[in-house]
Amino acid sequence: MNIAIKLLIAVNVVLVATLTVLFFFFPGKLSKIIPHAPSDASTVETHNEFENMLRAELGEQSDQFAVYFFAPTLGDEPLVFQSRPMRPASMIKMFVMAKAMTDVRDGNLSLDEPLTLTAENVVGGAGSIAGEGVGAQVPTRKLIELMIVESDNTATNMLIDRLGMDNLNRYLQDNGYRDTIINHKMMLDEGKATNLSSALDLGTLFKRIYDHACVDDYYDRLMTDYLLRQEDTDCFPSALPYWNIAHKTGEVEGLYDDGGIFYGASGDFILVIMDDGIDGREDTIDRMKAITLNAAALLEN
Repeated sequence: MNIAIKLLIAVNVVLVATLTVLFFFFPGKLSKIIPHAPSDASTVETHNEFENMLRAELGEQSDQFAVYFFAPTLGDEPLVFQSRPMRPASMIKMFVMAKAMTDVRDGNLSLDEPLTLTAENVVGGAGSIAGEGVGAQVPTRKLIELMIVESDNTATNMLIDRLGMDNLNRYLQDNGYRDTIINHKMMLDEGKATNLSSALDLGTLFKRIYDHACVDDYYDRLMTDYLLRQEDTDCFPSALPYWNIAHKTGEVEGLYDDGGIFYGASGDFILVIMDDGIDGREDTIDRMKAITLNAAALLEN
């Protein structure tokens, strides 16, 4: 018998013997060393606990909310609460970023390609690109970054023009985002059918970025970096200030949304909270912060 094979067998015998002794004398400690996925029963129990918390926290307004929650250590399936097509406001920018990065990977776009700021794309709201002045040449990389970090509306409009709205919607359907459609640019043509998305679609996108399965390892890390520098910190970062949170918010009259990836010492999780028809921004954010705290607490139990 080959010496290498004999050595491999000997090592395996020693390993099995060592594990047997450890299981016999330290069963509790070893269970913490060897990771295991929770049973389906425990996942269902956790989801039921979280859904009961949601209904209690949201009360009579629960029908106005939708939630996606996924934690790798708590099971293989996400909890999806009342997900349905809803107005996403600026959270639609997540899909514009994902499509842009996909085009860069495929060689159909360059992060260094300059795009020209035209008068038709200049709008108000969040962001600083409008101050560059009509005719300014802005690198695609900067537009994507500011679209997420500052939630820049003008930058988003420039990117939608470059990518093509039909191409964006084809990307959404090809990648299984069934509830999501882009019908208009930011703050333009809003008399047309509204933009739509859902907690499930956004949660799925965040999970793909987290798994580095959205574009590829490099571009998913780049998107995560932008999301970690999100300037709107009123909700998720305010609830969990010591966590690293790669997230994107959305806000227009009657809604405030937040969704993202949470990186913490007790584990990671993904949370998306959408709503519509709400009364009172501060009350809504307080409810969302309470949900966020409860989500984090599940990982510590």
